[in-house]
Amino acid sequence: MRRAGPEFTLQGLEPYMALTRTRSFLTLCLLLVGLFALSAILAPLDAQRRPKKKVEEIPEDEGDEEAAQSAIAEGEQALLTGNYKSAKVAFKKALKETPASQPAARGLAEAQAETGEPEAALAALDKAVESAAAAQQTIERSTQVARGRLLFWLGRHDDTLKVAEALLAGDAQDIDGHLLKAKVLHENGRYDDAEKSLEALRGAVQSKRRTELAPKQNKDAAPGLADLWCSAGEGYFMLNRLHEANDCWTNALKADEFHLRTNLWMARLYLEQNHDSSTLVNYVEPMLKRNPNASGLHFWKACALFFRWRATEGRKSLDTALKLNPRNLEALCFRAAYLINKDQYEEGRADYEAALALNPRSLAALGAKGLHGATLALTDVYESAEKAALAVNPAPAEFYEIVADGLSERFRYVEALDFYERGLKANPKRWTIYRGQGLAAMNKGDDVLGKKSLEVALKQDPLRNNLQTVNLLTLLDSYKNYQRFESEDGRFRVLIHNKEAKVMKEYYFRLLHEAWDAQTAKYGFKPRTPLTVEAFPEHADFEVRTVGVTGLPALGACFGQLITLDSPSARPPGSYNWASTLRHEMDHVYQIQISNGQTPRWLAEGLSSYEEKRTRPEWERHMEDQLFMRYHLKDIPSVRRFNEWFQDGSKVMFAYYLGNVMCEFIDKHMGGFAVISKMLEQFGRKKTPDQVFSECLNMKIEDFDARFLEYVKSRIAHLRMVPFVAPDDLDALLIKAEDGVASRAELVRLALGYLQKGSRFDCQTWLGLAGRKGAEDAPGEEGAHYCYVKAMLARGDESLAPAERQRVMKAYLEKAISRGLEDYNTYLHMAQISQQAQDATSLLHYLNEARRAWRESPQPKAALFQLYLQQNKLDEAKAMAEEWMMVDENNLDTRVWLIENVYRGARDWAKMADMSLQAIYVQPFDIKLHNYRAFACRKLKQWDEAVFEYNMVRKLAAGTAEEALATDVGALLDICATWINAGDKAKARAALDEAKQLDPKNARIATLEQELNGEDSPEEDYDGHESGH
Repeated sequence: MRRAGPEFTLQGLEPYMALTRTRSFLTLCLLLVGLFALSAILAPLDAQRRPKKKVEEIPEDEGDEEAAQSAIAEGEQALLTGNYKSAKVAFKKALKETPASQPAARGLAEAQAETGEPEAALAALDKAVESAAAAQQTIERSTQVARGRLLFWLGRHDDTLKVAEALLAGDAQDIDGHLLKAKVLHENGRYDDAEKSLEALRGAVQSKRRTELAPKQNKDAAPGLADLWCSAGEGYFMLNRLHEANDCWTNALKADEFHLRTNLWMARLYLEQNHDSSTLVNYVEPMLKRNPNASGLHFWKACALFFRWRATEGRKSLDTALKLNPRNLEALCFRAAYLINKDQYEEGRADYEAALALNPRSLAALGAKGLHGATLALTDVYESAEKAALAVNPAPAEFYEIVADGLSERFRYVEALDFYERGLKANPKRWTIYRGQGLAAMNKGDDVLGKKSLEVALKQDPLRNNLQTVNLLTLLDSYKNYQRFESEDGRFRVLIHNKEAKVMKEYYFRLLHEAWDAQTAKYGFKPRTPLTVEAFPEHADFEVRTVGVTGLPALGACFGQLITLDSPSARPPGSYNWASTLRHEMDHVYQIQISNGQTPRWLAEGLSSYEEKRTRPEWERHMEDQLFMRYHLKDIPSVRRFNEWFQDGSKVMFAYYLGNVMCEFIDKHMGGFAVISKMLEQFGRKKTPDQVFSECLNMKIEDFDARFLEYVKSRIAHLRMVPFVAPDDLDALLIKAEDGVASRAELVRLALGYLQKGSRFDCQTWLGLAGRKGAEDAPGEEGAHYCYVKAMLARGDESLAPAERQRVMKAYLEKAISRGLEDYNTYLHMAQISQQAQDATSLLHYLNEARRAWRESPQPKAALFQLYLQQNKLDEAKAMAEEWMMVDENNLDTRVWLIENVYRGARDWAKMADMSLQAIYVQPFDIKLHNYRAFACRKLKQWDEAVFEYNMVRKLAAGTAEEALATDVGALLDICATWINAGDKAKARAALDEAKQLDPKNARIATLEQELNGEDSPEEDYDGHESGH
């Protein structure tokens, strides 16, 4: 994985963001070691940064040398802690006293570069060089290196080479001289020449191990030595000799454990090896405690957070990096591509244009611009970017890789593979491209190319491919335990594990064809075929197939013509509905193909979730409580930022639900489903979200956001819950309270807000003030909320004995309810108290109140069902169980209870058939469920359906040989009876003959023979002869 690193080093990288139901975020790729960041630029200055270190002598006639040295020491200390403003003041003071002071100039340049003033930084160094020349002083090596790094960072390659040659003229084995030269050559596409310079660097490192690179004898920090080792490590890194790079950087940290540039390189190195926790815990976080204002540290923190699907925190850290240094080139390039991949095109454009204004030769910035053009088919934008990239580097592999990764993120694999091929043609040794190519090929359905490319990546770059690639190749080897099936019409190819194949082959094909018919009619579109479905009985295998690593918070994923998902065995029975997942992913096939991968994530996941409940009402997700909470917290995202929620593990599940509500709003109130289809088509024409909303909905996105908020308000109007206090409202209330102008009701609301925030002390403070003003006796909401907060404080009061705690809580909750409080959670608390007191009447009352407060919640329904069973109120239990099952797609036991205890005895064959199917969607390997459904379908004269299920019974026959035979023959005879009832004697005879061959002595054969021959025989009832019973 690609992590750039040093203090001022511009390195491109691959944003590590994950999909929820789609593939992992391998988007920006490793942007060659060619761009190196600004902190690296001035790192030799660290050598001057320790108070006890000797500084170069300055002629006495240039000013007050003592004052200058004091200012330099002050500036160095400020740099160490990230106090860049103070550092600038101190170094300017030193330069005023001694204008030729190169340590002061380097310190000033570093502070300026870290805060977004690289041109001023270069000017400070140039002025110092001029002053030194005028004073006939030697231009120090550290100053030359600092200038070289800055020049490279600004894209001034010719000037960088001059610095490199000057360094090498002074010392043919100068490590930084070879490094600067190699970086320019590499950036300009002279890869072989760059490698020669890097090999020369290796030779220099070997020869200097006992001299310049030897450890210092004292225990003081040696930042100058650390900087040399850091440059050595950078050279090894460019050679892809990562073990040796790690050794060099380890030596650097032994010389100076707080060397910022080295810590940034180590953060990158470990993240690229999939060790995000090490990046954060060992390097980024400790250094941030020392220097909270280092932009590079926040950048690598962002990358590590994105890698682990913590997008909200990652975006915050990324924005912080650019707030601290608005001209951090690597952060600008990264965020540009990130925003483009999130459909925030103008914001992305602003970032890559800012990057190009800083460094017009930046391949990372040009890659982001090229991605923008390729994504939206803006030919002029793409061609301009490619032309500029070719002018910098006639073989710009990095440029093509960035574009390829971005298109691959959008499932545009055909285009992506073409760009990967161009990248490999430009530089066959850019090993990161092979992994991107392998992933894209596999997601397109080409396992042959995928495996070949991944094997190259692993062989040539084993450390970066030690997790994802190894996992994928290992999984591919396990495919020998799977079977592949193709539907008769050629539309579908299904990969199923051997242990599930007999049953799931039939069910997958059946549901796929059902979805095809319904969704083709819905969208008026036929997808490209064949569609491949791969089902995995181990969740970890699904995760690996989808993103290469474990930890993916999803059940299925779709890549346009490939669907991956958990098979029924991947989850415990009663916890996973494989059928709703398959239907969800099939809807993605249409969205992705209609829009050519341009569907925003919120629309894609919203549509698929909406499709679930349109298909079967019990498949609807119910997160109304979360919708209520986020509405009141003012945390409903704008359409512009909504995509980012799907890369945040803490928000992704709600994001699915919210996307569904948004699609429901468009469908019901903005013109119907035809408008949604038109939106997909417009996105497919490479229109931006602004254009699509204007053309399809005749409004701006901001207007849509406002109208959607109103819809959300109406959507939660039926809920009875205590409203949340939004953070900005809490701040405003606090200001009023501290100014002494808050009303009593406002003090209660302030206390409520702090309660919800978890700030017990603040809650008690403001509630106490409200109480002294008589809030407890206030009527209506004010008094109700006061008592509610008192109850919740009592609940968490560990100074009270448990019994007293509950007594106080109950008293205040009853008082709150008497004042008009209606709150779902309060009712559940009261129900729990009533249960503990064995007060059945109160328990029933409060459970029904909770059910009324949030009618979609399964929890009170489940409790009422159990209560009615205990009271032997079977009619009420049945009604509650049916209500419960309408909001809980995964519950298996209660569905079986309804089948066995209600529908079968009542001969309600329609409900029995449907409930059995619902149960099969949760547990398809339970033979009795197929028996139940088969018999009910037979009674409903759904002959084909009955025979289908009896065949499932045959496939599931298990136990001893005798038991399996009995089950198999029993199912055959049930098939025979079904065809007799249907009047199809030929099919009945065929089934009967097969049964005779298997078990000629079976007692049922004679009975069915008589019936088949037209002789009277008693009708079989369920408990008579059904197979498996």
